Amino acid sequence: MDDRFPEWVPAIKPALTVLALAALWTWESVSPFFADRTLRSRHALRNIAIALLNTVVLAVLFGAATVGVAAWAAERGYGLLHWLDVGWPWRIVPAIVLLDAWLYVWHRLNHRVPLLWRFHRMHHSDAAMDVTTATRFHLGEHLGAATLRLGLIPIFGVTAIEILVFETLVVVNTMLHHANISLGPLDRPLRWLIVTPDMHKVHHSRLRRETDSNYSTLLSLWDRLFGSYRMRADCRTIELGLAEFDDDRYQTIAGMLRTPFERTNRSRGSTVEK
Repeated sequence: MDDRFPEWVPAIKPALTVLALAALWTWESVSPFFADRTLRSRHALRNIAIALLNTVVLAVLFGAATVGVAAWAAERGYGLLHWLDVGWPWRIVPAIVLLDAWLYVWHRLNHRVPLLWRFHRMHHSDAAMDVTTATRFHLGEHLGAATLRLGLIPIFGVTAIEILVFETLVVVNTMLHHANISLGPLDRPLRWLIVTPDMHKVHHSRLRRETDSNYSTLLSLWDRLFGSYRMRADCRTIELGLAEFDDDRYQTIAGMLRTPFERTNRSRGSTVEK
């Protein structure tokens, strides 16, 4: 970690993660957008169990590696931000933009490349989407993303602290836009800047043309720039999830982990409804 920052800085991300999870869980419990579902606690525990598994494995495999690669690149002046000689704290803005642009590309690839979709569809198979869905990703998808990011660090020239700040923003906003809540009239103006709950509900629709839209993670501008932005007049009419994974056996921890290896009839070869 950068010497300019105290040792407690890395604790910000897990602390804000827990606070955001608790706050949004309470919000959607008191005022859910979709009718409150039964067995909500079981659903949440399954998703969080997957998240804890991912967190441990990723920390062991990529925690030190990410810091090491970032330090190595900084020492040698590798990467766009080092070449541009952008000073702290101004460089945090382009760092966030670069990392978020990469997440847009990665997310879009997860919908377009059949092998990647096999892992990503575990996330989309949650028909009871709520704040815990933000933590529901297959370990295989995380391993792919983390491995590729190691190669991007010396290209972008981002530091470990910038990655930490970006990841913290992503975690909090991802929980916000997966939560079973409504921002009311604030959603429309906010989605000019960030991904909002209404915008992301469309992405989790069962309709193929809607699933294959709204790929942005933090900043919403990528979908507008690259023609993948889509909204629906009434989000309450959206059906969430994937029909081929409705059976409860796919919603257990073992079933979720098995999702990439299940045969289904849904191809990712086109954006045309099947």
